[in-house]
Amino acid sequence: MIDHNEKHAGCTLEGAWSGSTDVAGRSVALVLHVARADDGWTVHADFPQLHRSGMPFSDVSIESGELRFRSRSLGAFEGRLADDGERVEGMFRDGGTVRPIALQRGVAAPRAPARPQHPQPPFDYAVEDVFIDGPGGRLAGTLTTPRGRARALALLVPGSGAMDRDETVFDHKPFLVLADHLARHGYASLRLDDRGVGASTGDRSAITLRDEADDQRCALDWLAARADLQHVPIGLIGHSMGATVAGIVAGECPRVAFLVSMAGAGAALAEVFAAREGDALRRLGVDAGVIGRHAPFARALFDELRDRPVDAAIDAAQIFAIAERFDAAEGARKLGIEAWIARYNEPWFRSALRLDPTQALARIAAPFLAINGERDLQVPSRANLDAIAHALRAAAHRDFTILELPALNHLFQTCTTGEAYEYPVIEETFAPIALDTIRGWLDTRFGAPVA
Repeated sequence: MIDHNEKHAGCTLEGAWSGSTDVAGRSVALVLHVARADDGWTVHADFPQLHRSGMPFSDVSIESGELRFRSRSLGAFEGRLADDGERVEGMFRDGGTVRPIALQRGVAAPRAPARPQHPQPPFDYAVEDVFIDGPGGRLAGTLTTPRGRARALALLVPGSGAMDRDETVFDHKPFLVLADHLARHGYASLRLDDRGVGASTGDRSAITLRDEADDQRCALDWLAARADLQHVPIGLIGHSMGATVAGIVAGECPRVAFLVSMAGAGAALAEVFAAREGDALRRLGVDAGVIGRHAPFARALFDELRDRPVDAAIDAAQIFAIAERFDAAEGARKLGIEAWIARYNEPWFRSALRLDPTQALARIAAPFLAINGERDLQVPSRANLDAIAHALRAAAHRDFTILELPALNHLFQTCTTGEAYEYPVIEETFAPIALDTIRGWLDTRFGAPVA
């Protein structure tokens, strides 16, 4: 068979290719890196809007100038090198959905995204840079206070990873938008750069959930000691894993006046992570048998990681040895599980696996609002909200509200699929229904603004 590359001298599919495809009415840009390997070909993708690079695609084949591979989130790709060798015309097929894409050779310059909700000065409230001496270094943040006396103050606790005070992700700044919304309705807030991020000092390499809770507890003590906040009720609003951290603090500190959990987990985190991997395999089109075998493997892997000493690293060979016990190596390879080894060996990840959210929830006495997005694929809404409600009822909690917000993703954006590739291409940073839900719930507990 004559290779299509030989048909056009000097033309090859090797190299970088840029293009964009329509997903739920939004343009998603990607860059493909096609390379030869010892056993065939590889395709890795960069998603500039997601700030993610080197993501491996599976089932790659190149024959007679035709390129095929499979993407977990976009489906199966088929494309063909044009006669001029500078374009690939193709499409992604995901079930009955077809997404055409035209790829051009080279790496295209990304465009700056629109973020219309980001507030711009002048502000009708006070904004103060603050510094707090914490147990692991100096924490830097922003205290936002409304005109007149604040009705209440929220300490904003971000999700996992190295987060700045605005919880910046994919050029969105959800905590900046939330702080602005709260201030305009009479509520103060404090948001901090994580330890070792932005203007905060400290070492993140060995940080655990306990360390993150200690930092937030220190911030809570600092707020309570300020003379201008002596009579202001202080609570916490946490997002994703920040909701778990906020729950730890609220359970240990009786003076916490309220707690808002946004996309928080109620199930054991090992179960949340295992369910997420199963959902990822379904989106890859893997058959039910592979998915069924992957679930017990994932649980066994996370049990192994939970029980290991922090300094006992796991490697790919050990992971696949566990997978073989469950005949689950195929699913592990489909997920590219080797790329997660660094994460599996982090002290933070090990500490998360050891946490049972239901135990933390049982200690919380403060008024509690839990909201999750219906289309959240990172912390599935219904299962986790049900687990939160069950734990609070079992603890005879007297004031809690559980709400699933329709059509919202993990970041509380109005979305179509909930997939991560939507996050950066959605202009909305924080759905008004979520902002108003939080503010309305606070209003029922802290009354009208004080002039």
